[in-house]
Amino acid sequence: MKEANFFVRRKIIVLKNLKLKNVVLIEIIEINFEKGLNVFTGESGSGKSLILDSLNSLFGGSNIPPNQLIRPEKTECLIEAVFHCDNKLKYWLDAHGVKNISDEISVVKNSYKTKDKVVSKYKVNNFPITKKFIELLGIQLLDFAGQADTQLFSSPDYLKTIIDELGSTELQQINQEVKSCCEEYQNLLEDLKRKTLLLEKAKEDQFANTQILKIIEEANLSDGDEINELKSKQISLSNNLELSNSIQSALIDLSDGDEHSVSVNNLIANAIKNLSKVANFDSKITNVIDELTLMQENFEKISYSLSKSLQLTGNEETILGEVQKRLFDLQTLEKNFSLNIADLIIKRDELRLLSNSELQEKELIILNEKINDKKDEFDNILKIQSTKRKEIAKVLEQDLISLLNKLGLENSLFRIEFTKTLPNSRGCENIDFLFSANPDLPLVPIHKVISGGEMSRFLLALKSCISVVPGTLFFDEIDNGLSGKSLFFLINLIKNISKGKQILCITHNPLLAASANGHFKVEKKFNEGLTYTTSSKLVTKKQRQNQLVELIGGRHSEASDYALTLINNAAA
Repeated sequence: MKEANFFVRRKIIVLKNLKLKNVVLIEIIEINFEKGLNVFTGESGSGKSLILDSLNSLFGGSNIPPNQLIRPEKTECLIEAVFHCDNKLKYWLDAHGVKNISDEISVVKNSYKTKDKVVSKYKVNNFPITKKFIELLGIQLLDFAGQADTQLFSSPDYLKTIIDELGSTELQQINQEVKSCCEEYQNLLEDLKRKTLLLEKAKEDQFANTQILKIIEEANLSDGDEINELKSKQISLSNNLELSNSIQSALIDLSDGDEHSVSVNNLIANAIKNLSKVANFDSKITNVIDELTLMQENFEKISYSLSKSLQLTGNEETILGEVQKRLFDLQTLEKNFSLNIADLIIKRDELRLLSNSELQEKELIILNEKINDKKDEFDNILKIQSTKRKEIAKVLEQDLISLLNKLGLENSLFRIEFTKTLPNSRGCENIDFLFSANPDLPLVPIHKVISGGEMSRFLLALKSCISVVPGTLFFDEIDNGLSGKSLFFLINLIKNISKGKQILCITHNPLLAASANGHFKVEKKFNEGLTYTTSSKLVTKKQRQNQLVELIGGRHSEASDYALTLINNAAA
């Protein structure tokens, strides 16, 4: 199996800062985290889990009951976490309505006491969000081993994603083919359904459709704007006499003249004739004659155009009745069908198709053949996808069982189960991850297994084999009860994961604590009858050495030397 992607050093989402104010026993704590492994140590009951439970509460977790969240004698509390934000998270936030995200995001939960209950409000970069949104965001940012998994590992799509992420480019291409083939197959089925309904409707309405089509066909429709054109023509024809008289009068004035008047054309001709007699005496006269000649030509063109219009008015006068009848027929057709002419043309074309049921039946036969061919193609690519996924699942099973044995879970069982389901764009099988800590207990889906030390180690092993996990993982005393080779293997596994992921871990083990990139000591203090949980970052080698001595359980020189050796070996 290929090495999990998060072993490669790259820019990931990490928790940079956590601020807690008036949360349970905490008055105020601010923690700046490191990349890689961050450990919390301290006496039992000091409040180590409280700090990280507060982080869980920020993202909708219920480890701390709401009525216990706010510190006694206080009316409100604050939980704020700052994360580095990569491009993938920016796209996710943008798609969910949170815009203009920089390289960091601040996630805030403010809780207030109001009478007999506690009300909480959430924000991302001062943008108000819902609790449902904060829960979805938490899945992107943090993995509280065993807690967030209940939701994630119950999702068949998430489990398929785990398998697919471990596959090669070939499987990714196959998945794309499955998706495309499924879409094409579904589109063909939808097309068949639509055309079958059309054919059935056509047969049911065949007689009525035939009568309607006959009426519309007889109307000989071709132009959706014909009524407007007819109305315009009717106005023109209705005023044909007045139009004809006006044109004739204009022609007399321009060209013909009568016994009472001389036409403009004759007047211009006479002017040209008279000026021609004296043109030799003044050169300017020639220019005037040229202009008059051009004017005469224009008047002749105008007269010709008017003469043609006069001829047309004479011809159209006889068809006014035909225009009015056509207009009446079309308006009646619109009224009877409650459709305008343009829509009647569309209706006619649809009815022409519906009337040809034989052609539609042939189309259905061809479409069914295409569907059968596409189904065969879909079934074939689904089989290939299933085979590839099962090959990957087999290797994951073997790798995980090997890791579990090394983590002290020699008797545990793990199996990836494939169950046939209706084919869709993700495949034709559901996937379940089954786990049992002991061979005498039945295998059950891991999201139904109660979280505990064994479950935490199982999840650690699983998440070391897969890549679809957030940038920050939290494990609570995952090393509890381990010793010898199992302990050393677990520590090396955590250190290996922390090369590409940020890990927050509560531990009592000096070996694991010595390997940390960031070490935080948690203490419980009492002052004037009040209890306080505090956290301090151990920066110097001496501070870390002293804390490891406490974990080892002795103040003697051998314990101090051993603690220093652990620190030096971890740094080497």
